[in-house]
Amino acid sequence: MYDSSIGYKKIKTEIGNLMRELGFTRYKTATYYRVTAGDMLQFINFQKGEQWLNGQMTINIVIQGLFAPDCSFEILQPGGRIGKLLHSDKDNWWHCDTELATAQSIKDIGKVVAEKIIPFFDLMATADGLIMSFNDPASSFLWAIPSSFVQRGYACLKARQYKMGVAVFEENRPGQVAKFKTLKRLTETALFDEIDHILADNTQYNKEKLKITPSSTP
Repeated sequence: MYDSSIGYKKIKTEIGNLMRELGFTRYKTATYYRVTAGDMLQFINFQKGEQWLNGQMTINIVIQGLFAPDCSFEILQPGGRIGKLLHSDKDNWWHCDTELATAQSIKDIGKVVAEKIIPFFDLMATADGLIMSFNDPASSFLWAIPSSFVQRGYACLKARQYKMGVAVFEENRPGQVAKFKTLKRLTETALFDEIDHILADNTQYNKEKLKITPSSTP
C-alpha cells in the first residue's frame, strides 16, 4: 500500500525544486521564501492533512513586510490557504495517497505556482502593491485574521502613507503596535525620516533574526 507520507515528501521535493528555479530559498522542510527589493517576505508553506485528510496536502501563501516587527515563518499571516487565491468556495487539497495521484498533484500544483502564485507575489512585491490589496475582493483574504492590521499599518508607513498607517493602528488595537506612540508623534510632527529609520531598523533586525538569504526578485 502506498504511503501518503512518501507522496507528500515527493511533492515537497518536486515543487521545492521548481520554487528554487524561480528564485526561492528553502526554510526548513516545508517552506520556500523570497525577499523582494521592496523588503517583502513572500513564502509558501506546505501542509499535510490529518485524520480524514491524511492522504492529501495543501499550500498556505503568506506575504509579510520585513519592515514590520515580529516577522516569522511560523505566523501564516497576512495570508491564507491556496483555495482563497484560486477563488474557491473551499480549501484546495491535492492527493498524495497513490503514486498516480501524487504525480498528477505535482503537475497541477506546478501549474498553480506558475500561473497563480508567482503573478500574485509579483503584484505584491512592494508596500504600494500590498496597499492595493486592502480593498480588492480577490486578495482580501490576506487580511482575514484581525491581528494582521499591524502589517497593514506598517505597509502604509513603508509606502510613505504615514497618516493612513497611524489611522489603521488607531482604528484597531494600537496597544498591540510596537512604538505606536512614537510613530504617531513623528507623524504628527512630520518627522518622516525618523519613521523611515525605524522601518529600516526593523528590516535589518528581521533579516538577521530569520537568517534570511537575499533573493533576486522584482
